[in-house]
Amino acid sequence: MSAEAVTLLLEVLDLEEPNLSGAVAELSPGPVAVLATRGLLAPHGYEAVSASQADHDDVPVALIPAIGGLAYFSSAAGLTQVPAERLTRYQVGFSPLFSAFGGKLDWAAGRSPRQLVDGLLWELGEARLGKRPARTPIWFARRLWEPAARRQVEAALSARPYPGDVVLLCSSRPARLQSISLPGAIVVAIRDVLAADNGLAVSPEILDARLRGVAMAPSRGPLDLSPDGTRLRIGNGDPIPFKSADQIAAIKKLVAAYYANKRLRIGELTHHGSLARLFGREKWALLKPHIKSVNRLWGFDL
Repeated sequence: MSAEAVTLLLEVLDLEEPNLSGAVAELSPGPVAVLATRGLLAPHGYEAVSASQADHDDVPVALIPAIGGLAYFSSAAGLTQVPAERLTRYQVGFSPLFSAFGGKLDWAAGRSPRQLVDGLLWELGEARLGKRPARTPIWFARRLWEPAARRQVEAALSARPYPGDVVLLCSSRPARLQSISLPGAIVVAIRDVLAADNGLAVSPEILDARLRGVAMAPSRGPLDLSPDGTRLRIGNGDPIPFKSADQIAAIKKLVAAYYANKRLRIGELTHHGSLARLFGREKWALLKPHIKSVNRLWGFDL
């Protein structure tokens, strides 16, 4: 592989349709050849039009049958043959892609990637990361920054059977994922956890370190907060979801303070003046039995 080939493939994955036109492929012949050799880009149909190379190259022209293939008529150059490779469309080969992603991970036996949302979301399997007692479910998503795609992924997550968080690898650039959080998932840009710039294999060590870096609390503690702060389980109770940035920021501080044996002033938690106003009637009813004020300092009492 090469770093250029990896970058090209991830950019194609972020397109609305994970396809590459022959005209664009001509601009990166080396990376395209590398990806095609490994089945990561495969021929998938042909273009019905082309751009004139004799007149204005940004104007599409109709193609007509000609000896040896297809051609178009140019007022400047007459009948002009179009190279077959320029008309070939390429599509990402997802089976080779997922094999490449998981080449260094310790997967559960019998793993078989499964598509959950057509063209957007796949369940890759469960892999062992670090010293965790249980394997971690790993999914892959495209275009998570797009609201319509994100809603479909969120619906799939809400229907999942896992008791813990899913690691959701995403092909988009890290900058596009910074503000995205989904209940029940840890969103990770796949570029951040690759073993090398010139390969597609996810590094189990880097991924494990990434997950340990965002963990908010011991998974077996009385407070189990998802790394993105959108879901809190108190003891064996049902998860309590949080959506607003203010609520997520406050619950992260409260959980961190609990494990640090500290309490916080109301001003450190919210500008609303009270936790009841911050969390709203329904969520505060769930939290109130567990969060107390002692000498005007707030924290979990469990």
